[in-house]
Amino acid sequence: MSWDLKNKTAIVTGGTKGIGWSIANELLQLGAYVIVIARNNDDMTNRIAEWHSKGFNVKGIKADITAYDTYESILNQIDLPAIDILVNNVGGNFPKKFLEYTYNDIQSIFNLNLFSNIQFTQVLFNKLKAANGAVIINISSIAGLEDVGTGSMYAVCKAAIIQLTKSLAIEWAPYSIRVNSVAPWFTSTNRINSMLQDQSLENFVISNTPLKTIASPDQIAHAVAFLAMESSAYITGETIVVDGGFSALRKV
Repeated sequence: MSWDLKNKTAIVTGGTKGIGWSIANELLQLGAYVIVIARNNDDMTNRIAEWHSKGFNVKGIKADITAYDTYESILNQIDLPAIDILVNNVGGNFPKKFLEYTYNDIQSIFNLNLFSNIQFTQVLFNKLKAANGAVIINISSIAGLEDVGTGSMYAVCKAAIIQLTKSLAIEWAPYSIRVNSVAPWFTSTNRINSMLQDQSLENFVISNTPLKTIASPDQIAHAVAFLAMESSAYITGETIVVDGGFSALRKV
């Protein structure tokens, strides 16, 4: 079995920055046709031009996944009968103490990290079913498995993504749709690198990571690519933890 994604079509949400960009780039390098969905027009324009200059087969759709009234337009722009790979990568966070979260804060975090994931996956069901062997890869977080101080609302959403992955893997198995997730630890994106300017936080992360390094976005993308391949065809309902050993470390 070949270690590539030739003749596969993928959708990556939030695919112009950070982990999402690395995932899209990885899938393109492996030969997939990738549709990237993101809301920042400048980022989209620059990324698509960069990929086209390298000869990659890629399309950009400027859209906000949390704006559910735009889904019909997104589907029209996808304009394909079948999708082989869906990577639900859109997410974000603004940590607060539990009592400081307002109703609007909670709605915003849940829409960004959970509800949009659910609704976008629902509307793509027919296209995934038509692929006869599609795979969904949800981007969760170590925060969904353990408390890492990134705020309770974000943690709840990421834990829900892990359980959604398990439940949907069972429900959609009869349609030959696999569902898995990847749970990263602190990863070297612009947002996280800004946070790690706090020396005490960086010391905490490094001291609790047996491999003593911060993950690169490419290292997360490698795990996603494996789950997207036919080589992982007997894996479903699983969450691959990519954390440099953090979750295996005995906490004192």
